[in-house]
Amino acid sequence: MKEASGRLYYSIGEVSEMLGIKSHTLHYWESAFPTLKPHKNQAGNRCYRPGDLDVLKLIDKLLNGEGYSIEGARKQLELLKKKEGQLSLNLKVNDQSVELLDDICTELEAIIRDLSRQPRTELDG
Repeated sequence: MKEASGRLYYSIGEVSEMLGIKSHTLHYWESAFPTLKPHKNQAGNRCYRPGDLDVLKLIDKLLNGEGYSIEGARKQLELLKKKEGQLSLNLKVNDQSVELLDDICTELEAIIRDLSRQPRTELDG
């Protein structure tokens, strides 16, 4: 399994290569696990976020590492969700994760600034 590079989005091919899981399996898991909902870009291509990778790793561990059925793994994910109020995984805090969170915050702040501006009209010139 290759390590993620700290980007905000990954294609299905990149995720398949990183995790060693075939693309058609990722497609199937998307339909089998409601928790897994990768963003789709304007062209309709899946854009997996780092959080999606964490969910995929957990699904892979449940199915292939611990021998759960699809239904059993789905129930385990739901139990995690109910227990924590949200799906949370043990993430290691390191310089790379802190930098990634800083980048995400900066991007979100820019989006909020853009959204809070008054929309321009044709009369504004």
